[in-house]
Amino acid sequence: MRGLRRDSVAREWLIMVIAAAVLLALPWFLVQIGGYRELATRIIIFAIFALGFDLLVGFTGYLSFGHAAFWGVGAYVCGYYMLHFSPNPLIGMLLAVVVVGIIALVLGLITLRRHGIYFAILTLAFAEMFYYAALAPLQQWTGGDNGLTGIPTPDLFGIELQGNAVHLFTCAWALVAIYVALRIRRSPYGLILKAIKANERRLLYTGVDVFRYKVAAFTISGIYGGLAGSLYAIYETYVPTESLRWTTSGEVIIMSVIGGLGTLFGPMIGAGIVLYLENVLSAVTSQWYLILGLIFMAFVIFLPGGVVEAFGRIGRRFGRKRAVGGGPTPAEIRDRPERGVDR
Repeated sequence: MRGLRRDSVAREWLIMVIAAAVLLALPWFLVQIGGYRELATRIIIFAIFALGFDLLVGFTGYLSFGHAAFWGVGAYVCGYYMLHFSPNPLIGMLLAVVVVGIIALVLGLITLRRHGIYFAILTLAFAEMFYYAALAPLQQWTGGDNGLTGIPTPDLFGIELQGNAVHLFTCAWALVAIYVALRIRRSPYGLILKAIKANERRLLYTGVDVFRYKVAAFTISGIYGGLAGSLYAIYETYVPTESLRWTTSGEVIIMSVIGGLGTLFGPMIGAGIVLYLENVLSAVTSQWYLILGLIFMAFVIFLPGGVVEAFGRIGRRFGRKRAVGGGPTPAEIRDRPERGVDR
């Protein structure tokens, strides 16, 4: 992709083709490294969740501890529809996205009036309210401690979404999610989100309605969470109450940090790493949470840019960023000793 401009449409489509190939080949690849085929679908669902999370945290710098609410509500709405009305998942997904979008909009209008730790605590508090509401006051609809059980196998126009079918269905939605995220990043809206992260106050002084952009980012990020949650209900045909708990929010944060915040594809890679460790290492040792914690600490201390930063370092080491024709990189030019200077 060296010959393609960084922001060109051709490069964007090339990225989409590569993403499609990776998503489709993921079940085969996981089998080669000791995983299993069904894990690929689970990874892709969480990758959509992490991608949406990155649109908020990675672009605006607002760290949310309450995204489990969007994931869980999306899963419950879609699961409830398929359980009581129709096994066709499309309408359930549409309802889930609409409901989560409204909830995200309202929560954004309330929580985004605060910054930093206050914003994070507010989002956590709202998510916990949803969790405890599902446990007791709403248990006749959510199933309480048992979660939402008995969801029938989703049926998409006569095709049962199981095995390869549900994987292809999930891949299609993942590609839509990636394409939308890429368009957001290339758009003036995406530039403003990055400007909010760089210096919100300065942007405010230029006359930009910063709050409106932040609410929009929060809502879009929530919709991604709702979409991923609905796909989770379709894949598992079960919605556990823990899907609304803070641990789900913590999980997506860990995925994003390990992958690399603000890079779009980094958190998706992080989702793959975390779920692979969870499903493969947990079969080997019961202490895999300890291993995951050590890995997370190592990334935060030595690679705060995550896996994407590691790829960048490796690329620079092997001269991938040399200019066409074998010329030196800007960093190498800068580090060269000046000729004629006595030392």
